[in-house]
Amino acid sequence: MSNNIPGPTRKPTKKKVFSLEDFKKKVGGEDSPAKPLEWYNCSPAVQKATGLPGFPKGYVSLSRGFSNTGKSTSVLEAAVNAQKQGDMVIFFDTENNIGRERLKLMGFDWNGNYLYLDNEYLLINFGKKKDKDRNEATIEDQADAINYFLNLQELGELPFNILFVIDSLGTLDCVRSINAQEKGTSDNNMWNAGAFEHSFKSIINSRIPASRKQSKQYTNTLIAVQKIWIDSLGAGVVKHKGGEAFFFGARLIYHHGGVAAHGTKLVGATSKGRTVNYGIETKINVVKNHIDGPKGGISLEGVLVSTPHGFIFKEDIDKYKKEHILYFRNILEDETLTSDEILTKFSDVIDGEEEMNVENINDTMKENFGKLNTDTTSEEI
Repeated sequence: MSNNIPGPTRKPTKKKVFSLEDFKKKVGGEDSPAKPLEWYNCSPAVQKATGLPGFPKGYVSLSRGFSNTGKSTSVLEAAVNAQKQGDMVIFFDTENNIGRERLKLMGFDWNGNYLYLDNEYLLINFGKKKDKDRNEATIEDQADAINYFLNLQELGELPFNILFVIDSLGTLDCVRSINAQEKGTSDNNMWNAGAFEHSFKSIINSRIPASRKQSKQYTNTLIAVQKIWIDSLGAGVVKHKGGEAFFFGARLIYHHGGVAAHGTKLVGATSKGRTVNYGIETKINVVKNHIDGPKGGISLEGVLVSTPHGFIFKEDIDKYKKEHILYFRNILEDETLTSDEILTKFSDVIDGEEEMNVENINDTMKENFGKLNTDTTSEEI
């Protein structure tokens, strides 16, 4: 019998070709491209001084500096532009610094898309639901509120891009600090810093930036105002009131005013023996820019004047006086006044001189604005 009888034949197994795309689908690791970058524009003066349009949508940004340096002005300019784009603006006014008349002068529509939330709202709707005996709103309440509105958006009950505006960080304490104060025991500033880190971690690192993905229907943005202080024990290091969580988490940071000192001047209008301070000359510069795109990395600076109508360049003051002659007639209480009769006066800011804060509309203007029957497009009554 022959030993050369052929045995059964078997086709060799083909080697499977690895597909990275199939693997990503299998494990759920597919990348969702980002949407084209959009901005909430600030005034032309800010754009020219910084080289940036304003604040990027889909990012966490910070506007920082000492008090009375124009921090809120840039943020409010962004809020006005956000509303004009049809987006929802949600204000967290934790220190009662957002003036309705001032925002109206800047072009904000108080009949448009916005929510205005103060400490009482946070306390009633979030704080007391956890502790009915609580008497103050907290950092945790603020974070809960942001997550609440983001959840409503995901459920289809708030069909807008959202701009969250916090003015300002560091004015609320955490639950632990509040409890210590109410019990008369000592508290620790690090508790607040820890509360920001814990409560806002997912908001800063995930929920806001994730909205830039094309897979997300809406793009959400968070802009916060934060005061600074100088750590004299740390070789003059800039520190942020309330902690460093937003400094590290923000992708864009504007610094207003100086670093060693305020670095600002009051801007006054003088006519016929009467002087009213209406603006602040201040610096603005970009101290952090991690924006993904052609505007990333830009870090310019300039000098601006913060006015009740927004930022202008110093050399544009005469133009500003002419364009807003009604405003100056009201604050100077002279309905025959022309822009040529208004002299500009600069003086150093005295630290802590809150009545000179341009974030709050001058009391005289509040009382008189709109009373004069004046054509706002010309200098003719």
